Amino acid sequence: MLGPAVAAGPAGRPPRLPEVVANRIQARLFADRLVPGDQLPTEAQLAQTYDVSRTVVREAARILEQRGLVSIRPGRGMMVALLDGRPIAEHFSLLLRSGPAVFEQLMEARFLLEVELAALAAVRRSERDLEEMRAALSVARDHRDDFDVCLAQDLAFHRVTARASGNTLLALFMDPVNACLRESYREPMAYLAQQGHTLDEHQAIYDAIAAQDADAARRACREHLQRITRESGTLLAESVGSAPPAPPADGQLTAG
Repeated sequence: MLGPAVAAGPAGRPPRLPEVVANRIQARLFADRLVPGDQLPTEAQLAQTYDVSRTVVREAARILEQRGLVSIRPGRGMMVALLDGRPIAEHFSLLLRSGPAVFEQLMEARFLLEVELAALAAVRRSERDLEEMRAALSVARDHRDDFDVCLAQDLAFHRVTARASGNTLLALFMDPVNACLRESYREPMAYLAQQGHTLDEHQAIYDAIAAQDADAARRACREHLQRITRESGTLLAESVGSAPPAPPADGQLTAG
């Protein structure tokens, strides 16, 4: 039997039965230290374990899928998913579409996180990280007139930089940030017009990280983000808003 509910739902309401089952499955997933790809019990087995109908189990599975904890495949049931920040990214994307004030908050988050991630990357990067950063720079240089390729390599460069920091938690947070940026940069001509600056700035970040110079990595990353913030009025899709936020000065964030 399920016993008492483990947590209240939104607005303090009692949780629905599928939510209770989802919470119990989630707790068991963590307690058993399951890893991505591990198979969970079948729908029938879970229904018997928690003394509920298969319909309740099915809805609980959808809740867990929305949380990004499991993947559901026809004929194979539930498997533990790789946590990659996609549910957070989807929520951030909705917030981003609400107006330029939210984009300003996104940029503030980038200043708070990415500058220090670049410094950590300078200390902790591996040769593989450097190789992937060089590859992103090289592909972007070879396709400077291709918006989709340049944007993909731009985001890949920042993703590798975050991963090279060695802090998986902060690197995971940057995944939805990058997804939001992909959604917001919808002015190809304006974006490509700035590609030369982007490549030069990425090269400066790479050089500092390769040289293991944390201070130079901070400085190069901050200058890059300051320039992006200044140019945001021309880079952003019209639906996001065209009023650019003031770029933070060194070591400072814009007032709230």
